[in-house]
Amino acid sequence: MTTKINAADVIGKADGQIGYHEGRSSDGHWNNDQKFSKETPGLEWSNLMAWCCTFIVWCAHKAGDKTIVPVTASCISAVNTYRSWKRFSFYPAVGAQVFFGTNGHTHTGIVTRWDSASVWTIEGNTNVTGSPEGDGVYEKKYRRTDPYVYGYGYPKYDHAMDSADPEWSEPGKEPEKPASPAVPAKPKAPAFPGRQYFVLGAKNAYAKQLQTWLHKGNWGPRYLVGPSTKMTSKDLKKVKALQQHYLSALGPADGLTGPLTWQYAWEVANGYRKK
Repeated sequence: MTTKINAADVIGKADGQIGYHEGRSSDGHWNNDQKFSKETPGLEWSNLMAWCCTFIVWCAHKAGDKTIVPVTASCISAVNTYRSWKRFSFYPAVGAQVFFGTNGHTHTGIVTRWDSASVWTIEGNTNVTGSPEGDGVYEKKYRRTDPYVYGYGYPKYDHAMDSADPEWSEPGKEPEKPASPAVPAKPKAPAFPGRQYFVLGAKNAYAKQLQTWLHKGNWGPRYLVGPSTKMTSKDLKKVKALQQHYLSALGPADGLTGPLTWQYAWEVANGYRKK
């Protein structure tokens, strides 16, 4: 018999892991060594393997009952199980397990909310650029029509799901009621990876992501070519321009990127903060 678990329980466990990163090998590369396999009974063997699906099972397990989702480390197996349960849909729902790629076999995450155009997720084993073989737990946003988004598995929650599927219904179950009046969540950028990724000369995907936000926000000197994976003196000047504009909030305008500078650059680029 399953424990009474609602979508908020599972989403809460996922949200608490945002910013978590897997281990690194002796040569400094990410290596898929992570806690989610080790802490999920029956999936301990999956450590050092792709862990996006294991992350979802871990969230359900920590919420009280892992069997509300397919207990597997395989996206293929999870999709097939949801189909056999007759709980698979091409429409999002809060708390649904979203699947990506051809037939949903590439990657997975959990839906935190949706509207008529977009779906928001928390995913394990991804990164800033959305790789299905990444380094940690991140929040993401997609267009519902994005071809990369394949479909959704509906876990066995104790309530009717908040679903966009016009044909979905669960007889005898009431929709989950919010604990308090809905208040829009403060927007959050992807997890800050660390200051070392943004020092002069650093070369990595995070540098390009920051530069993309700075370029979109029209901060500092213009790029002649465009954002790149390397931090240059021009990039530090662009960071400094952002910091000078929000001096009271971001402190000294030194051109060095910390968590608040990262957050502000993302907010302006995505329309959450006016320049």
